[in-house]
Amino acid sequence: MPVAVRAEPLARGGPGFAVWRVAVWLLLLLAAFGCVQYLSHAQLLWTQRQVFAPGAVASAALRGMLAWDIAYLLAAFLLIVLCAGCILRQAWARPALRVAAALLALWMLASGGAMLAQWSAFARASTEALDQLHGDATLQQALLHARYSYLTALVLKAVAVPVLLWLSWRLGVPAVRAQFRHRR
Repeated sequence: MPVAVRAEPLARGGPGFAVWRVAVWLLLLLAAFGCVQYLSHAQLLWTQRQVFAPGAVASAALRGMLAWDIAYLLAAFLLIVLCAGCILRQAWARPALRVAAALLALWMLASGGAMLAQWSAFARASTEALDQLHGDATLQQALLHARYSYLTALVLKAVAVPVLLWLSWRLGVPAVRAQFRHRR
């Protein structure tokens, strides 16, 4: 029995490969990972908040961190919704994701710049701590891991800025814009 296949022309925005779609999928996966991380950290802070007295300085600091975790969680969830809308090629999601990608690139640039400005102090403090931890291999490994994590975060932010700006630009190109459909 022959298999019937319906062919759609690629010019209409058919199922052809597009790098911007891969970038949107990656952004969706990273936002989902961020949601899990912020949620688990918020749960940890919530349980730790119960330990301190309501008026304690530590309790106020935990509330502040909890507020930031909730804000980041909501932003990551919004990014998931926008990415899902773009994956489904909904017209409302394209301009919103363009703005979100540009804002995220600016945030990566600002936070990466702040991390880079603090790198010398962090490196100096970690080197001094390594010099003092002669016998404790576990703490030395943890400190080296923290340094590598810091550098990895800097590199990932540096890579993310041009990718996010490219995605924001690409979603505005007429050929990509034509692939999105408006609600009926």
